[in-house]
Amino acid sequence: MPTVEQTRVKQSTKMSVRDLSVWYGEKQALFGVSMDVIENEVTALIGPSGCGKSTFLRCLNRMNDLVQGVRIEGEVEFEQENVYAPHVDVVELRSHIGMVFQKPNPFPKSIYDNIAYAPRILGKVRKRTEMDDLVEESLKRAGLWEEVKDRLQLPGLALSGGQQQRLCIARAIAVSPSVLLMDEPCSALDPVATATVEQLIDELKENYTIVIVTHNLQQAARVAGYTAFFHLGNIIEFSDTDSLFTHPREKKTEDYITGRYG
Repeated sequence: MPTVEQTRVKQSTKMSVRDLSVWYGEKQALFGVSMDVIENEVTALIGPSGCGKSTFLRCLNRMNDLVQGVRIEGEVEFEQENVYAPHVDVVELRSHIGMVFQKPNPFPKSIYDNIAYAPRILGKVRKRTEMDDLVEESLKRAGLWEEVKDRLQLPGLALSGGQQQRLCIARAIAVSPSVLLMDEPCSALDPVATATVEQLIDELKENYTIVIVTHNLQQAARVAGYTAFFHLGNIIEFSDTDSLFTHPREKKTEDYITGRYG
């Protein structure tokens, strides 16, 4: 099993996870996982179903707090602070570490209000002109502005699946997070929409640190600079994506990426 030193990457670290263990009731889902998340890079989490990828992802912004009976040990450090420290404001934390889910989930509101909702609630914008600018900028960053600029009052749910997912990405970045978590963001999309979102991810890493869970190994190879292979609640291997796919250190990794199991 890789040590903490082996999973440490000599590059600027945005988040550090140390000895993270998670239980759902009596069932243990993660076993002492340690990993660094590299700044302004895309890190892919791969592995068979049920191996702990999404559990790990949801620990980064404490989404697992919402699961009844969950118990978490270890540290998740963001900006030199353990996010599980008692004084941490979870709402504030999630404004810094945003999340995009597997299935597009726009609010039952207009395109405009989908973007404006969180900044308004958090008091980040006071004037309507500032909000207009923020909505436009968020939609531009998500590659959606040109498609919707003349119909911002249209319900977000009226958009196509791929457009809805980009709307959700725009909504996530509207509160100026520094980290974006993406849990299988393309699994519900067709190949054309998937290609659009993958291109967007590549552009977003200039301004955001991105962690993505994906079952699609080709997608991980296309979009991620770093990849972690999970198996049965452990990280088996973590390195730059090219090395992991072409020269895996561990036999389990090689077996998985060559399709011997999964």
